[in-house]
Amino acid sequence: MRDVAELYYRGMPAETLAQVVLRKYFGDKPPSFPIDPFKMIRDFGIVYQFMEFKDLEGIYILPDNSDDIPLIGINFGRPITRQRYTAAHELCHHIKDRGSSICPISGKKNMIEKYADAFASELLMPTKYLKMAAKRVAVDGKVNRDGILEIAEIFGVSFESAVFSVAYKTTFWDGDKDPKIIRRDNRKYRPEQRKIELGLDLENVNLWEQVVNSYEYFWSISNKYAWYIFKNNFIYHENRLEKLNLDEDVVAEIIADLRYNKSKSQYCGENCEEIIQVAGHSAMYDYIYETTDKLDLYKIQKLNKMLYQYAPFPEAGGVYRQDNNYVTGAEFETVDYHLIVQEIVKLAEPMDELIRNIDSMSYSEVIKQTAIIHHRLTVIHPFGDGNGRCSRALLNWTYRLKGLPPIYTKFPEKDEYYDGLKNVDTKGNYDKLYKVFMRETIRSVMKLNKVSIDENLEE
Repeated sequence: MRDVAELYYRGMPAETLAQVVLRKYFGDKPPSFPIDPFKMIRDFGIVYQFMEFKDLEGIYILPDNSDDIPLIGINFGRPITRQRYTAAHELCHHIKDRGSSICPISGKKNMIEKYADAFASELLMPTKYLKMAAKRVAVDGKVNRDGILEIAEIFGVSFESAVFSVAYKTTFWDGDKDPKIIRRDNRKYRPEQRKIELGLDLENVNLWEQVVNSYEYFWSISNKYAWYIFKNNFIYHENRLEKLNLDEDVVAEIIADLRYNKSKSQYCGENCEEIIQVAGHSAMYDYIYETTDKLDLYKIQKLNKMLYQYAPFPEAGGVYRQDNNYVTGAEFETVDYHLIVQEIVKLAEPMDELIRNIDSMSYSEVIKQTAIIHHRLTVIHPFGDGNGRCSRALLNWTYRLKGLPPIYTKFPEKDEYYDGLKNVDTKGNYDKLYKVFMRETIRSVMKLNKVSIDENLEE
């Protein structure tokens, strides 16, 4: 798929080019929906990276020569449906406009950008299959906005994009075709709220799976400066999740002092629970990213012991709780303390299977299986304290084995993480938790790369 010159000839309509690309890509088989534009651009020999653009949706960076690799940048701050559209839009530039630097375009869109928009729409939502879907959801031969919700989910596009495509590309639309009226009525319809009422997917997990499975995971993890800066931020937010009130600068100072002075650090000797836990947390993560020990579920005891190694009574670390407790704000009851060992043994089996098969599993499969184990550990709640930090450390150790970056949830976004856990507790639905972990995986790579770039600029 790297040679794209034969796919386009001058004067070809955008929709026709999209159809040619789909035939070339899928062969005689019908496309699989939702189409994966991220895998497509990778298969076309392009590397894509998410970036923190303020205004741009995306950018196509031309290769310098035949040996260079083209790069697509996509705005990470946009909804996943918009990111997919941007990926398809920039693929058009790669196929059609490689001879000139034309993207990004600022201000009013020119004909080249409008062409790429039309290509993206047809690539993700081919007219032939759009008509078939519209006919399937139509009521008395017409598609209303409830039907549009189903169509948008089938093709992995935004609600508004699906409305305009049905209105202008089919005869099934049940409504006004004036753009201003369509947008006004869309706002009144409140599609996200209606999704909840209809029990439709809110998290777009399958779309996030496409992203994490085709992403290029590279970062300078061996760069000590990058790692320690990242770890400072990580431990700060992790301990804020656990309601330990230390400023970010203080956390950085503690970790730096521990790095250089280890057990002789001034912070190890102070009778301060918050500082003692930060010290142990830092040492725990140094172990995770340096160890060659074999990972299994039972290592969580070692992690808990390391977390409290500087405590006045370190021998209490790693010991399973001896009473029943209640997790504040939780929608579940923790496992009876008499059953902790039994539940840990039971959970060790899927953990062992994950580690055995980790090399052959996709990134999304690893993330999802790790999320299931992580949630179950929150319910078992094996220790008197430190359960969340230890279970998240076990998660990051698993990620390391797969070549994924360590992740954490920023304190201001903690509610989404907790909502993901609660959704499993109350509904048995993991989608929100999957989405949080997948999104944070991509965000983590971006942070690690930014740290490395910033350091290189300073040198």
